[in-house]
Amino acid sequence: MAESTQAATTDPQDERSPTKNSVVSTSVIGAHTLEHFYANSFPVIVAAMFDDLGLVPLQAGFLSAVRLIAGGVTSTLGGFFIDIFRHRTAQVLSASMTLLAVGFFLVAIAPTYGLILAALVVASAGSALWHPPALGLLARRFPARRGFYISLHRSLGNVGDWIGPFLIGILLSGVFLLTIPGTPIHLDFGWTPISWRLILGGGTPVLLLLAVILLFVLRNLGEARTDSEPVAVKIKSQLQGMRESFQGYGMWSIFIVSAVRGMADRGVIWVLPLYLATELDMSLFWVGLHQSLLVAPGVIAGPFFGALSDRIGRKSLTVFFMGISVLLTLAMFFGSDGLLLTLSVAVFGIFHYSVSSLTQAAAVDHVAGRGLESTFLGLMWGSNTLFGAGSLIAIFWLIGVWGWGPAFYATAGLFFVGFLISLFMPSDRPRAPTAHAH
Repeated sequence: MAESTQAATTDPQDERSPTKNSVVSTSVIGAHTLEHFYANSFPVIVAAMFDDLGLVPLQAGFLSAVRLIAGGVTSTLGGFFIDIFRHRTAQVLSASMTLLAVGFFLVAIAPTYGLILAALVVASAGSALWHPPALGLLARRFPARRGFYISLHRSLGNVGDWIGPFLIGILLSGVFLLTIPGTPIHLDFGWTPISWRLILGGGTPVLLLLAVILLFVLRNLGEARTDSEPVAVKIKSQLQGMRESFQGYGMWSIFIVSAVRGMADRGVIWVLPLYLATELDMSLFWVGLHQSLLVAPGVIAGPFFGALSDRIGRKSLTVFFMGISVLLTLAMFFGSDGLLLTLSVAVFGIFHYSVSSLTQAAAVDHVAGRGLESTFLGLMWGSNTLFGAGSLIAIFWLIGVWGWGPAFYATAGLFFVGFLISLFMPSDRPRAPTAHAH
């Protein structure tokens, strides 16, 4: 099937030509970059909030856990209903950006820790609402190359993940570059550090403008309408398709690998910046730089691995990535504040988000032809974030009781468990869908 083949029919009541594939991919993948500008930057902002609000490690863990729980619930429910009302995809994507803008603005003006947690629920719901419709749309539009396009979507998100922490680290610290030991390099422009509240609130107008642009550009996607079918019938059909898809160990192994990887990834993303700032006493500039290294290499590597998986399958790459992540996580801790730490973070960044893209593509491969793309992508995102929230609370509890070492050991252990389970993933080559169930 050609990649330009559309999985849905145009609404017969709309005589306009459906939005071109090039416009769909450019707008959806491009907007994902801005959506992720704050996503990977928030751990750096938490490092600034840590001192400003006088938090303890467990409170910092709850900040991330609340985001994950809210995002997980939104993603799971959103994906299910987006497949039922997929002709509203443009409105959902626009609503996602709107909630993100409003949520972070509320975080910026919240006067207490409790209100910050409540505002994070809104922002996290907006962020989580993006992925099921966006990835489902790309999977339907490009069935023969879904591994590449899902990875490209992730990769452009990595651009935001890369630039965001680096830039925010500069703004929070008030310097561009600190003295590098053993070299004459020292750049300090000496501006006044910018408050984390101003940084969060400052992006609100841009995100609201993007919400309007998305609604206009994607207003005629040509997705099939199912308004004539009762909602109860549509829900029953979705649930039946989900039950059938979980028969056997194939989908279960994909989901478990994805969930365990999500648990371990959250450990690295959230523990590393606080470890650098508090235990190694690095400035927020260097914290932001290392956080950006977790994702920068994946900007190029992600689409390459996605395209490779379209040719050789998802399993072998997933097994390798899970195995090497065990070693790299341990190297981060044993590297202390030396070159080994920075190198292990950078190498980890090559593979960081590749597993999530591969398991998402594998899940869609498994349900090809059932019209359940957003349902399973939302369910996968939801399970990842909910399990990730639990692992974060446990890891931050370990930090408070036993110190930083056990946190890194526990994260490496999760990667090892995921490695073992990935050996049981189905090794089928990706296939294009032939028909939809509805």
